[in-house]
Amino acid sequence: MKRFLLWSFERGSRPYDVICVVILAFIFLTPTSVFNDRPDYMRIDRNDPVRRTHDDTGNVVYNVQIDTPAFTPASAAEKAAIDRLRAAVHDKFEISRALPVYDSTGVVIAYAIWIDTGVQPF
Repeated sequence: MKRFLLWSFERGSRPYDVICVVILAFIFLTPTSVFNDRPDYMRIDRNDPVRRTHDDTGNVVYNVQIDTPAFTPASAAEKAAIDRLRAAVHDKFEISRALPVYDSTGVVIAYAIWIDTGVQPF
């Protein structure tokens, strides 16, 4: 075991090749969901279409799921998410930015919408 940890095999030897194959298999075969490296405001909860969270700096972020067809223009999908947020919150607020949230296939499934800290909806 010590030889494996210290990588003390000659290049081109069988143990060296085995270690390389194990490392490459780990890199290419491990699914991305194992690492769970998305920020909290980019995680989707299927049971909650509008979810309030905070980013790393404490700003209020709403995660708003969208139910638009796959080939909807980005501006229309973002507008649908903002309209859904306004209907859910019922207060006046200013939006500072909105970022799309993608699933593992690259389809936009939600928007992360930052609310201006000067105006709090709750």
